[in-house]
Amino acid sequence: MKSTCMRRLLPYVLVVCVVLAGCNGVFVTESDDQTPTLTPVAVPTDEPTPTPVPRLAPGLTADGVTNASALAAAHLDTFENTSFTMQETVVYRSEDGIPIRRIESTTRVGDDGRFRVTKRWNGSTALQQVGYYDDGERVLVTTTRTNDATTYRRLSSQAVAAQRSSVSDGGSGRIETMFVAAETRVAGRTERNGTTVYHLVPTGTRGNSSNTATILDRSVSVCARVTERGLVRNYTLTQRLSGDGADGATTIVVSARYTAIGATDIERPAWYERAVAATDPTASRRNETSATPTTAG
Repeated sequence: MKSTCMRRLLPYVLVVCVVLAGCNGVFVTESDDQTPTLTPVAVPTDEPTPTPVPRLAPGLTADGVTNASALAAAHLDTFENTSFTMQETVVYRSEDGIPIRRIESTTRVGDDGRFRVTKRWNGSTALQQVGYYDDGERVLVTTTRTNDATTYRRLSSQAVAAQRSSVSDGGSGRIETMFVAAETRVAGRTERNGTTVYHLVPTGTRGNSSNTATILDRSVSVCARVTERGLVRNYTLTQRLSGDGADGATTIVVSARYTAIGATDIERPAWYERAVAATDPTASRRNETSATPTTAG
């Protein structure tokens, strides 16, 4: 019986690789006798030496993603000290393919680490929209429900650190997990403005091996486009659930793409002042005081 972990959108799998290396020593002795030197003749082996598969990008060869960790690390390195925008759509579908719930989110990350996130829900849920804004000092959150009731809150310092770490990750954690869970192959490539982009499509799923500590979910497939530097420009992750998920969903489709790399601005949202007033009574009192007219003496 599969555990409930298999129902999650992105199953975390643990792959343990053990590499054993041996060392053979060659001992050479010298004697007083002058013995002619003989050149050894190469002895053919039963199996030819395998031809190395050329690397197309970090962790990527013509056989597909062979090192998910290397690809995820290269993807993360692309965003070092630069800004970017990540757009993501999550769709829950029923057995007959009908969308049950849709979540659209846009995450903007500045080169200084500040961020702004907007999420919108459509479907069987009480949520309508959630927004996060990092002004460098605090992270404010606005939540709007289907009855148009809007609330504001401020994240704790621990939650701020976790949220900043999560958005600056650039989705590399998910990228590593999904390429471990699903096999891909290179179906083609395109050249644009001097950049090579490889198109990855599913080939199936990984089977069990002696180096796999956890059975991988066999229902995950991935399509993606990866640059030669290792940036995963966009991907579509499809996962069939082992049982009915939320509201009878049997399939989850996650689509993500990265844009405006090095050209993303973090603009203050329209709800910022209301959120500050609702979560910082001191600031609210300062605003009220500054609005009171003064009489010149």
